[in-house]
Amino acid sequence: MNRKDAGFTLMEAMVALATIAVIVTIALPAFGSVIDRTRVTTAMHLLSADLAMARNTAIMRRMPVIVCPLDADGRCRTDSNWMHGWQVFLDPDGNRIPDHESQLIRLHDTPLAGNLRAPSSRPFLRYLPDGRSPGTNLTIHLCSKGTLTGDVVVNNLGRVRTSRPGKETACPR
Repeated sequence: MNRKDAGFTLMEAMVALATIAVIVTIALPAFGSVIDRTRVTTAMHLLSADLAMARNTAIMRRMPVIVCPLDADGRCRTDSNWMHGWQVFLDPDGNRIPDHESQLIRLHDTPLAGNLRAPSSRPFLRYLPDGRSPGTNLTIHLCSKGTLTGDVVVNNLGRVRTSRPGKETACPR
Protein backbone atom coordinates (compact mmCIF):
# COMPACT_ATOMS: atom_id res chain seq x y z
CA MET A 1 0.00 0.00 0.00
CA ASN A 2 1.29 3.38 -0.95
CA ARG A 3 1.49 6.00 1.79
CA LYS A 4 -0.20 8.48 -0.52
CA ASP A 5 -3.45 6.41 -0.49
CA ALA A 6 -3.60 6.05 3.32
CA GLY A 7 -6.07 8.90 4.11
CA PHE A 8 -7.26 12.46 3.54
CA THR A 9 -5.06 15.46 3.18
CA LEU A 10 -5.64 18.48 5.36
CA MET A 11 -6.91 20.39 2.35
CA GLU A 12 -9.50 17.68 1.52
CA ALA A 13 -10.74 17.65 5.12
CA MET A 14 -11.08 21.45 5.16
CA VAL A 15 -13.03 21.45 1.88
CA ALA A 16 -15.37 18.74 3.24
CA LEU A 17 -15.95 20.69 6.48
CA ALA A 18 -16.60 23.92 4.57
CA THR A 19 -19.13 22.12 2.36
CA ILE A 20 -20.91 20.68 5.40
CA ALA A 21 -20.96 24.12 7.08
CA VAL A 22 -22.59 25.71 3.99
CA ILE A 23 -25.22 22.96 3.77
CA VAL A 24 -26.06 23.24 7.49
CA THR A 25 -26.27 27.04 7.26
CA ILE A 26 -28.77 26.79 4.42
CA ALA A 27 -30.79 23.89 5.88
CA LEU A 28 -31.29 25.05 9.49
CA PRO A 29 -33.68 27.96 8.81
CA ALA A 30 -35.82 25.72 6.59
CA PHE A 31 -35.83 23.06 9.28
CA GLY A 32 -37.17 25.60 11.80
CA SER A 33 -40.20 26.27 9.61
CA VAL A 34 -40.78 22.51 9.25
CA ILE A 35 -40.82 22.21 13.04
CA ASP A 36 -43.32 25.10 13.34
CA ARG A 37 -45.63 23.53 10.72
CA THR A 38 -45.41 20.17 12.49
CA ARG A 39 -46.32 21.75 15.84
CA VAL A 40 -49.33 23.50 14.33
CA THR A 41 -50.49 20.32 12.56
CA THR A 42 -50.07 18.32 15.77
CA ALA A 43 -51.99 20.93 17.78
CA MET A 44 -54.81 20.92 15.19
CA HIS A 45 -55.11 17.13 15.31
CA LEU A 46 -54.94 16.88 19.10
CA LEU A 47 -57.46 19.67 19.63
CA SER A 48 -59.84 18.28 16.99
CA ALA A 49 -59.65 14.80 18.53
CA ASP A 50 -60.26 16.10 22.06
CA LEU A 51 -63.22 18.22 20.92
CA ALA A 52 -64.77 15.27 19.08
CA MET A 53 -64.15 13.04 22.12
CA ALA A 54 -65.82 15.64 24.38
CA ARG A 55 -68.89 15.67 22.13
CA ASN A 56 -69.09 11.87 22.13
CA THR A 57 -68.69 11.79 25.92
CA ALA A 58 -71.54 14.29 26.37
CA ILE A 59 -73.79 12.12 24.18
CA MET A 60 -72.80 8.80 25.79
CA ARG A 61 -73.05 10.01 29.39
CA ARG A 62 -76.01 12.33 28.73
CA MET A 63 -74.25 15.07 30.65
CA PRO A 64 -72.79 18.48 29.73
CA VAL A 65 -69.07 18.47 28.95
CA ILE A 66 -66.82 21.56 29.00
CA VAL A 67 -63.63 22.09 27.02
CA CYS A 68 -61.65 25.15 28.08
CA PRO A 69 -58.13 26.58 27.79
CA LEU A 70 -55.84 26.15 30.81
CA ASP A 71 -54.23 28.83 32.92
CA ALA A 72 -50.99 28.39 34.87
CA ASP A 73 -52.88 26.91 37.86
CA GLY A 74 -54.63 24.23 35.79
CA ARG A 75 -58.02 25.97 35.83
CA CYS A 76 -60.10 27.36 32.98
CA ARG A 77 -58.77 30.64 31.64
CA THR A 78 -61.10 33.62 31.54
CA ASP A 79 -59.71 34.79 28.20
CA SER A 80 -59.62 32.93 24.89
CA ASN A 81 -55.96 31.87 24.72
CA TRP A 82 -55.55 28.12 24.17
CA MET A 83 -51.74 28.27 23.90
CA HIS A 84 -51.05 26.68 27.32
CA GLY A 85 -53.24 23.62 26.82
CA TRP A 86 -56.83 22.66 27.53
CA GLN A 87 -58.96 20.44 29.71
CA VAL A 88 -62.09 18.40 29.12
CA PHE A 89 -64.39 17.68 32.04
CA LEU A 90 -67.94 16.67 32.97
CA ASP A 91 -70.10 19.54 34.20
CA PRO A 92 -73.29 18.04 35.66
CA ASP A 93 -74.08 21.08 37.84
CA GLY A 94 -73.37 23.68 35.13
CA ASN A 95 -70.83 25.71 37.11
CA ARG A 96 -68.10 25.32 34.43
CA ILE A 97 -65.60 24.03 37.02
CA PRO A 98 -64.59 20.40 37.59
CA ASP A 99 -65.86 19.79 41.14
CA HIS A 100 -64.15 16.41 41.60
CA GLU A 101 -61.08 14.89 40.07
CA SER A 102 -63.30 12.08 38.76
CA GLN A 103 -65.03 14.63 36.49
CA LEU A 104 -61.79 15.42 34.67
CA ILE A 105 -61.73 13.53 31.37
CA ARG A 106 -58.62 14.91 29.71
CA LEU A 107 -55.93 17.40 30.61
CA HIS A 108 -53.71 18.27 27.68
CA ASP A 109 -50.57 20.36 27.47
CA THR A 110 -50.28 22.01 24.12
CA PRO A 111 -47.58 21.23 21.57
CA LEU A 112 -47.49 24.94 20.80
CA ALA A 113 -44.31 26.68 21.79
CA GLY A 114 -42.12 29.60 20.87
CA ASN A 115 -43.79 32.09 18.55
CA LEU A 116 -47.03 30.11 18.22
CA ARG A 117 -50.35 31.52 19.51
CA ALA A 118 -53.87 30.12 19.76
CA PRO A 119 -56.55 32.81 20.29
CA SER A 120 -60.19 31.81 19.88
CA SER A 121 -63.59 33.37 19.30
CA ARG A 122 -64.95 32.14 22.68
CA PRO A 123 -63.29 31.38 26.04
CA PHE A 124 -64.69 27.82 26.35
CA LEU A 125 -66.89 25.23 24.67
CA ARG A 126 -69.88 23.51 26.25
CA TYR A 127 -71.38 20.36 24.78
CA LEU A 128 -74.94 19.54 25.75
CA PRO A 129 -76.11 15.94 26.31
CA ASP A 130 -77.43 15.80 22.74
CA GLY A 131 -74.00 16.77 21.33
CA ARG A 132 -74.86 20.33 20.36
CA SER A 133 -72.67 23.30 21.23
CA PRO A 134 -75.03 26.25 21.69
CA GLY A 135 -74.02 29.80 20.95
CA THR A 136 -71.79 30.95 18.14
CA ASN A 137 -69.31 28.76 16.31
CA LEU A 138 -66.04 28.33 18.20
CA THR A 139 -62.95 29.03 16.10
CA ILE A 140 -59.49 28.46 17.53
CA HIS A 141 -56.86 30.16 15.40
CA LEU A 142 -53.39 28.61 15.34
CA CYS A 143 -50.73 31.17 14.49
CA SER A 144 -47.00 31.09 13.94
CA LYS A 145 -44.88 34.24 14.00
CA GLY A 146 -47.93 36.48 13.60
CA THR A 147 -49.33 34.55 10.62
CA LEU A 148 -52.50 32.42 10.67
CA THR A 149 -51.51 28.80 9.95
CA GLY A 150 -54.74 26.93 10.69
CA ASP A 151 -58.17 26.97 12.34
CA VAL A 152 -60.12 24.45 14.37
CA VAL A 153 -63.85 25.21 14.07
CA VAL A 154 -66.79 23.77 16.04
CA ASN A 155 -70.25 24.54 14.70
CA ASN A 156 -73.48 24.78 16.72
CA LEU A 157 -74.22 21.11 16.10
CA GLY A 158 -70.89 20.29 17.78
CA ARG A 159 -69.09 19.03 14.70
CA VAL A 160 -65.38 19.76 14.45
CA ARG A 161 -63.45 20.65 11.30
CA THR A 162 -60.03 22.07 10.54
CA SER A 163 -58.93 24.45 7.82
CA ARG A 164 -55.79 26.13 6.60
CA PRO A 165 -55.70 29.57 5.00
CA GLY A 166 -55.24 29.71 1.23
CA LYS A 167 -53.02 32.75 1.41
CA GLU A 168 -50.88 34.41 4.06
CA THR A 169 -53.14 36.07 6.62
CA ALA A 170 -52.36 38.00 9.78
CA CYS A 171 -53.25 36.24 13.02
CA PRO A 172 -56.53 37.50 14.57
CA ARG A 173 -56.15 39.02 18.02
